[in-house]
Amino acid sequence: MSADSFEHQICHLTARVLVQLSNNNTSVGTGFLYVRPVPNHTDRSVILLVSNKHVFSDVTGKLQISFNSKLSTGESDYGNIHNFEQVNFSTIYYPHPDVEVDLACVNISNISNHNVYFKSLHDSFLQPLNYESIPPGTDVIFVGYPENRYDVKNNLPLIRKGSIASVPQVDFNGRPQIVIDAQVFQGSSGSPVFVATDGHYKLLGVVSETMIRHSQLQTIPAVHSTLAVQQILGLGIVIKQSKVVELIDHTVNLISDSVTREIK
Repeated sequence: MSADSFEHQICHLTARVLVQLSNNNTSVGTGFLYVRPVPNHTDRSVILLVSNKHVFSDVTGKLQISFNSKLSTGESDYGNIHNFEQVNFSTIYYPHPDVEVDLACVNISNISNHNVYFKSLHDSFLQPLNYESIPPGTDVIFVGYPENRYDVKNNLPLIRKGSIASVPQVDFNGRPQIVIDAQVFQGSSGSPVFVATDGHYKLLGVVSETMIRHSQLQTIPAVHSTLAVQQILGLGIVIKQSKVVELIDHTVNLISDSVTREIK
């Protein structure tokens, strides 16, 4: 397997998202990067960090993300970390327009002005999935920061595997989501989940919740917090790819309108 393979590069698609809340608590989750040209502006592209609404949590708090610096060879300088912080990030925050869809992103295009190393998804990963060709039990791969665990020294996430546990073409519990059989812990919220189909990886969706066992079966957001440890069932809720596309389209259109107003 080549070092340029998707499996090798997947660890550079994400960033650990930490938000220091106004009540002095913290929210930790996962975000992944997506780049798209701004419509009608051929010289501009937007870099979005996609995650869950509940990961970003409080837009008046302080958002912190970090990337490894980039060597002159173009490779990652592991452990030479460049931190980005913004207090009150409401001006760069874009939630999914449907209040029931737990997806949001922030516009982090300014990182392109710094010498940092990252990879990003592009539209080929978001081509519509043929769910009929993806049976339950199909392997998936996802990446993130479960229980805030990651390679701290080298600033790298953990790559994990699981399988599809529900019927993909059917919306689980009537919502645009799929269940995966995987150890999804708090801190995994926002993790991108990929499935290999037709010889290529595509985005299956984004982790939102983990199933727990208490007095009754229930779900909780898969974002790391100071809550007491629950008994994890080894099942996670993944928001379907189509909702990610809706979020990105909505956000890029809003940014395009803003750019148009700026240059007139």
